[in-house]
Amino acid sequence: MKQTEIKEAKIKKAKIKKAEMKELKKYSIWSNCLYTFRALRREEGTRAFAVCVGDTLCSVLLPFLEAAMAGAAAACLVSGKAPWVRLLMVAGYILLLQGVRFLQGNLKELRNKLFFLFRIDITREFERKTLEMDIQSLESAGGRKKWEAAQRNLYMGNGAGIEAYAKSYWDMLANLGGLAVYGVIVGRESGFLLAFLVLQTFIVTGFHLLAARRTYGMEEEIEDIWKEFRYLRRESILPGNGKDIRLYRMDRWFPEAMRESIRKICALIDREENGYMAAGMGNHLLTFARSAVVYGWLIREMLLGSLGLPAFLLYVGIVAGFEAWVRGFLEAVINIFSNEKIMKSYRDFLDYGIVEEGKPAPGKQGKPHEIRLEHVTFRYEGSREDTIQDLSLTIRAGEKLALVGRNGAGKTTLIKLLCGLYRPSSGKIYLDGQDMQTLSQREIFREFAVVFQEVFAFSFPLSENVSCAQAGTEDGERLRRCLEKAGLWERVQALPKKAGTSMNQDMDKEGVTLSGGELQKMMLARALYKDAPVVILDEPTAALDPIAESEMYEKYDGMIRGKTAVFISHRLSSTRFCDRILFMEQGRILQEGSHESLMKQGGAYAELFALQARYYQKA
Repeated sequence: MKQTEIKEAKIKKAKIKKAEMKELKKYSIWSNCLYTFRALRREEGTRAFAVCVGDTLCSVLLPFLEAAMAGAAAACLVSGKAPWVRLLMVAGYILLLQGVRFLQGNLKELRNKLFFLFRIDITREFERKTLEMDIQSLESAGGRKKWEAAQRNLYMGNGAGIEAYAKSYWDMLANLGGLAVYGVIVGRESGFLLAFLVLQTFIVTGFHLLAARRTYGMEEEIEDIWKEFRYLRRESILPGNGKDIRLYRMDRWFPEAMRESIRKICALIDREENGYMAAGMGNHLLTFARSAVVYGWLIREMLLGSLGLPAFLLYVGIVAGFEAWVRGFLEAVINIFSNEKIMKSYRDFLDYGIVEEGKPAPGKQGKPHEIRLEHVTFRYEGSREDTIQDLSLTIRAGEKLALVGRNGAGKTTLIKLLCGLYRPSSGKIYLDGQDMQTLSQREIFREFAVVFQEVFAFSFPLSENVSCAQAGTEDGERLRRCLEKAGLWERVQALPKKAGTSMNQDMDKEGVTLSGGELQKMMLARALYKDAPVVILDEPTAALDPIAESEMYEKYDGMIRGKTAVFISHRLSSTRFCDRILFMEQGRILQEGSHESLMKQGGAYAELFALQARYYQKA
């Protein structure tokens, strides 16, 4: 049975990989090239193209002037002109050469700076996509994988991703220009020689493209092992893991696992290098053959008197430079192919998920809403079972609803569906009779204030964490009132900068870290500050002890009067003051009613309440 499951898993993985490769094929190399140049113009303007064109022209001209220098000097010296004229001609050539060299050096430096800024500037596009796309797509296993692949385009330094990709195209153009200029010069002297050099260039390019294609196919395998290594390295130094690592002697296991990952990476890199080594050996053999043929032909032509000394020196320099152009062209092509998959993954992420445009806002904005679910089913990507199963429910406007059940019942998933973060796999959700999928998600979010059970603070001042507004734009009186209602005002007054105190120390070394219970109160203050017509509290008191939790829930009744409210908890202290209680189990509503009616019915709710009741009794 186990072998069958392993085989099925391998087949499934192969199908997923095949589907991913098929999806990436829609981004051709030409399409990626156009995208890159359009993005370069959008981010850096036409000035970037002017710099790149200037650098390309200088990159072609400078090697030619250097290669022709010996021949030009010889031609000046044997020209028969007056000595001072010959000296002036040589000096003028040297000045021209130095001028072009100076210009090319400055343009190259400016070009590199522009491409660096281009990579930095285009991160805004990536971050904007990350922040604006729907959370369901971003949180899915496929979405996380696409996001991780896409960020390699921007955060792997100067030698990989879109910066290296854009540079490589200009480098390829410069080397093609050099090959064209040198080819014309050689072709004027001998068509045979030109044909021989072009043929050699195509053969060498073919060798390196085969090696690059081999590397391209291994990139995902290498990245998977690097991901494994990064995970091991991260987990081995996390402070929270230190106790278990030492108590269970995993201090020996981690280094061995990391060494094994490194061994796998080295083996794959060796396989990569073997391909380039074979291509390099073929290149060296062809270079030797080319040198023997070309220099033999040049010497023969000079001995026969068909080629003078200045021309001989010029062609020697040109032929030597031809190899440099071929090498530069190959390096540019290899870099393009090396970054092609990174570019495809980046663009795949940009096209993934939903970024809504032009949808209408819900009606009755700012007023309590009715939310209706009709046969809603939801299944997480990759899961074999539904988390929410054919659920129908109506939450009346202004109603206080308690959603209770054991851990894993599907309560948090249902909340994400209610407030529009997730879309049902099947069924419909209506907000005041309007299908939520036809409405603007951004406008829907304005109508909801949600406190999720995973509480945290952004490393900004506390006032900004609560108001979600830039410093100085928040309503001070409203902020104070919400902090008081949430039971956090006294703690805030004791902070070094009061509400202006930064949370954590990531951006401010004088920042303060709040406890779990204090963070939950801060999240409650945020929900109160937003003053949305629908309030959802997803286990907002999980960090409190049962008695303190019961007291806190009693305060919530007054805070949310007149709003549609949903309270979620696996502990039942939130239920008694609510209009209606829903008991969930395995994605279904098992029981429904008031606390009293459910206790009379008996069943799962009454059983769980009786089990927990002793925790709510004060000593």
